[in-house]
Parts: sequence; structure tokens; C-alpha cells
Amino acid sequence: MKTNSRYLKWFHRIEKTLWSFFMLFEDLCARCAKRTIEEVENGQRRCRHEWCCCMIDNQVHDNWESLNCVQLRNNPDWYESLRERKGPRMPGNGPCPALGEAGCLLAKHRPVTCTTQLCTKMLRVLNDLKILKCKTESALQIEDLIKLPDILPSLYGTGRTQKVNAEDVDAYIAEVNRLRERLAAIPKEKRKQQIAAIYR
Repeated sequence: MKTNSRYLKWFHRIEKTLWSFFMLFEDLCARCAKRTIEEVENGQRRCRHEWCCCMIDNQVHDNWESLNCVQLRNNPDWYESLRERKGPRMPGNGPCPALGEAGCLLAKHRPVTCTTQLCTKMLRVLNDLKILKCKTESALQIEDLIKLPDILPSLYGTGRTQKVNAEDVDAYIAEVNRLRERLAAIPKEKRKQQIAAIYR
């Protein structure tokens, strides 16, 4: 697989923009991870879509060829630096080995799915706050919710030969920022209350 340094820099620009959007969900991921652990320890079996994405999926495994190629550019020992998981395996070949105590251990260039996925809890928050109206029964990618240039696979080098330019990247970032601004306009306390309501 070939990788393009300029494309990967653009991918990381988009990645950081998406992370700034996800940060507005406050402690939702931490709550979700805690709930998942508690339910596993208690032998409970909620619907898969209610469990922590990173605990039931293994994107490192599922995207090994492309992820390894990209990560080797930054650190030849990247996989050895991931934390060894302890405890039982989970549905969906999880937990992901890149999952650490404070979140993902990959500092940049995470798989495209990880970079763009909104879980069912995030979707419920967006619906409840009237930011978007969408289905919440299963996780969606952000491009399922808003119109975005289809450029991430090309930037990541996953087999496409589509040419991407800086204007495409700027357009992607602008659209994500528009969504982020709508969520950021909701007072932080209201956002936190909406997130907490999911876990009552």
C-alpha cells in the first residue's frame, strides 16, 4: 500500500477538526466505557450497540494493512507501544489494543472508521438537543449525517486513486466546523445534562 505524506497531513488536519467536535460530548465515552465494564462483570448482555465501540470492536485488527503502513511512517515500533489488554475478549473481536485508560493510544492517523464514527449515544444527544434528526439504533459515520467530500479513503491511501486538493480538505473541515458550532452553541451544562440523562 502506498502512502502520501501530504495526504496524511491533510488527513490529520481533518482528524483534529473531528476530535474538536467529539470533545463537545464531554465525558460520554468515559461513561460508556464504565457502563460496559460493569455490565460485562455482572454478566449482563445489553444490545451490542449500547456497549463501548472500542471495547467491542478491534479496528487495529480490521484495518491492519492500511493502519500498519500509515503508523510505520511515524513509529516503527508503534504496535509494540500499545498497551496489552487484560481481561476477557468481547463481542466483535474487542477490546481494541489501542484502547488505553484515557482513550485511544494512537496520537494521529487512526483508522477512518474510528475518526468519523458517532455511536448511538452521541446520536441520541444530537437528536435530543435538536442539532440533527437521524436514526439512533446503530452507529453512523459523520458523512451519513452531513454532506461531506468523500476524500478520507483517498487521503488515508486505502486503494483509491482519486485526486484530492486543498480545497476539498478545506470544504470538509468547514462542514464539520458548522456542525461543531451548532453543538458548541448549546450551553455546556445543558449538554452535560443531556449526556447524563442517557445513563440514568
